[in-house]
Amino acid sequence: MFPQQLNFINKRSSVSLLAVTLTLVVGCGKADWQADTYPARGTLTINGENPVGALVELHPTGEATDVRNSLPWGLVEEDGTFTLSTYEMGDGAPPGQYSVTIKWSPDVNSPTLADRLNGAYRDPRKSQWTVTIAEEDNEIPLIEITDAKVSTSEQAGKRRKRVPGPDLAR
Repeated sequence: MFPQQLNFINKRSSVSLLAVTLTLVVGCGKADWQADTYPARGTLTINGENPVGALVELHPTGEATDVRNSLPWGLVEEDGTFTLSTYEMGDGAPPGQYSVTIKWSPDVNSPTLADRLNGAYRDPRKSQWTVTIAEEDNEIPLIEITDAKVSTSEQAGKRRKRVPGPDLAR
């Protein structure tokens, strides 16, 4: 009788494991609020060089991409290319018209609010670049900045201005 009980327990465990696995697989799909995304990649150069670690962000010029107003983004690689991500790494961007902003942190491994481009390309309302993401594989035209005033890593970190506000040290 004992071996039959073990056999029953093994079958029951197998069925439970299968149920949990199926629940996880089915539950790992796209969330209801997420927009469909399409692959998108591009290249950025600043003063003829590849700005490794620069952040390229897309800001919708019309309606928000989803209820959370998610922004597609990409980090510039060694070769100057970037691949857009919105919800998962490399998943692309929702279709639509976007303005492009760029921020280049002084330290790729430790992003900060500092910007080697001194905020010159951070305002989506003043962006020089617009891109359209279509419902297909997208290649964003070259974004080339030739006259950028680039701060060194040390300068960018020191340029933070003290903003007046409440004295919280009390």
